[in-house]
Amino acid sequence: MSSLGNIKNILSNFDKGQLVGIDIGISSVKVALLSKGKKNQFVLEGFAVEPLGEAVIIEDEIQKPDEVLNALESALEAAQIKKKIICLGMDGPNTMTKRLKIPDGSKDELRDNVEWEAEQYITFGIDESVLDFNILSKDKDEDVADVFLAAVAESTVESYLELLKSINLAPRVVDLNVIALSNLFEKINHQSIEDISDEGAVIVDFGAQKTTVIVYRNSAPVLTKEIYIGGVLVTEEIQKGMGVNFTDAESLKVSGDEKGNIPEDILPIIESHNQRLSEELKKTLNFYIAAGSSDQVGHCFVTGGSSLLPGTIDMLTDLVHLPVQPLNPFDIITVRKKYSEEEIEQIASMGLVAIGLGLRAV
Repeated sequence: MSSLGNIKNILSNFDKGQLVGIDIGISSVKVALLSKGKKNQFVLEGFAVEPLGEAVIIEDEIQKPDEVLNALESALEAAQIKKKIICLGMDGPNTMTKRLKIPDGSKDELRDNVEWEAEQYITFGIDESVLDFNILSKDKDEDVADVFLAAVAESTVESYLELLKSINLAPRVVDLNVIALSNLFEKINHQSIEDISDEGAVIVDFGAQKTTVIVYRNSAPVLTKEIYIGGVLVTEEIQKGMGVNFTDAESLKVSGDEKGNIPEDILPIIESHNQRLSEELKKTLNFYIAAGSSDQVGHCFVTGGSSLLPGTIDMLTDLVHLPVQPLNPFDIITVRKKYSEEEIEQIASMGLVAIGLGLRAV
């Protein structure tokens, strides 16, 4: 690297402002940069998505780092993002969240109590993890604290951070995707968040590789769950059933035939997918949607590109017995005129995690 490159890299560590949100998923890389406008309104300065090939990332382990770096650099270039300070999102089996009630105490005592309680839930080992927690409330009468815990395997974090640093990006914050989505959810619904928080809400993100479920109550998630059923399974079944390649199968699923219609041969594949997903969602949400349950939720929100599959919203509506509302980041975020209406719709359906990560600033 040139001396000038070294200086720029060092200076990026002192840079301030909004962080570039980077969401590295199994099937794509998404990047987003926001700025603050008037009256604390946010402006989307840049967004891009670049696909990843098959088996580039397995679970949350990077198998082909060069392909991830190429996709990331292409996304940053396409979004015209030159800023180097970033917020990296993490998810997968080497991450976890948990809502805990622990004995209250000093800051050090609280951390000891959190680690003591967390040890039984962190499957990848507390000694090999990085954890943080946020105190949501304290009950002085009961002398307990309501805490939201987040943890990630240290080796997984380090592998991602080293990769990003190799292209001179400066990671300043590591966040979990479910937290980024929850934070954006709160901002989108800021005018009614207190009522929603009291009544409870289900947030479902229908992704390509998995479906993420968040049950939100009392100012934070009380449940986060990843169901490894996503829209890519539909694409693979179309590929097998119709004898087409993966790209053509994805196009048929998303855009239909030359007239824009979903072929009749594909509809049973989508219906079967939705039925299987409904069964898994019901297992996850059974306690929270059961009639008469004291924890029954009053709202349901949805995002993710796979939510656009025919019948998916109807399936979810039948399951939760509630109106399903789309989470639209552009209720609170304005955009530069360079984005077409179609591009804005695409970002609104599949870019919320990257945008949520981009809410962070230093």
